[in-house]
Amino acid sequence: MKYKVLLAGNSKKLISNFFLQMDFAFECMTSSMIFDDLKNHIQYFKPDIFIYCMRAETRDDLVTIASFHDVLGKNDVPYAAIGDSVSLDFAVKIPNCVPELSIKLPMSTSDMEDTITRFIKKHKAFLSSAADSPLSKALDLNTASAFDTLSKIDAALEAIEKDPNEKDTAGRQPEAPDRHRILVIDDATIIHKTIKGYLDSRYEVATAISGKIALRFLNAKEVSLILLDYEMPEMNGPAVLEELRKDPYLATIPVVFLTGINDVEKIKNALALKPQGYLLKPVEKEALIAKIRELIQ
Repeated sequence: MKYKVLLAGNSKKLISNFFLQMDFAFECMTSSMIFDDLKNHIQYFKPDIFIYCMRAETRDDLVTIASFHDVLGKNDVPYAAIGDSVSLDFAVKIPNCVPELSIKLPMSTSDMEDTITRFIKKHKAFLSSAADSPLSKALDLNTASAFDTLSKIDAALEAIEKDPNEKDTAGRQPEAPDRHRILVIDDATIIHKTIKGYLDSRYEVATAISGKIALRFLNAKEVSLILLDYEMPEMNGPAVLEELRKDPYLATIPVVFLTGINDVEKIKNALALKPQGYLLKPVEKEALIAKIRELIQ
């Protein structure tokens, strides 16, 4: 099965590489950087992913991508960026321009193809599991964008999934929420939004789309617990955990692996690293909150 890939950006060499060397895996289409052109391609081509091929970008280019990111979100199309470290760092400084998948060059064509394919499969699996959940059916997520309905999920969770120990505001006031800070490290921003919906009323939730960003964050901020994706491009969960344990202070932070893998050997490998917990995606709210309470209270 070929996945549909919409390509744009200034790196003509990289775009040509998709057409010439990755044509067995992807059905490719290119777009100009004109906003209406990008938008029309989403409507008519219906890609599985949008990939921004970066080279000597201007701030105006990135502002266009940031605006287009909203269109992608409404259509459940993930946004990926490929470039060198300077280009990727430039992109994340622009509001709403942080990609769901970042691929840093240099990288071999085969590794790039594998990374993108695995990410698309992971994204589709998450959307499928979200659409089958009882909450999504109550909100009719099958007829709306999963990104679009996150605000509905947040509202529904607040209205119908209150902690049994909390009192209705018509009676006594609920207890003040615990403001421990939880750091979520996952390359899929939809995971960030979902977990924030689960936890925002109880905890302060910080997010990072990669291990490197998370480690920079941890150099400046304190956290009480880390939810860590096991499988991520460039720097996976075990590599992040290894870096954490090199630092005497960071090594004391509880780590819970958060992943959709269901391979027995991979689960054994994860547990062999001796994290403080392990949860499979899609994560159930009650299981997540129970694990956090167990570890930080």
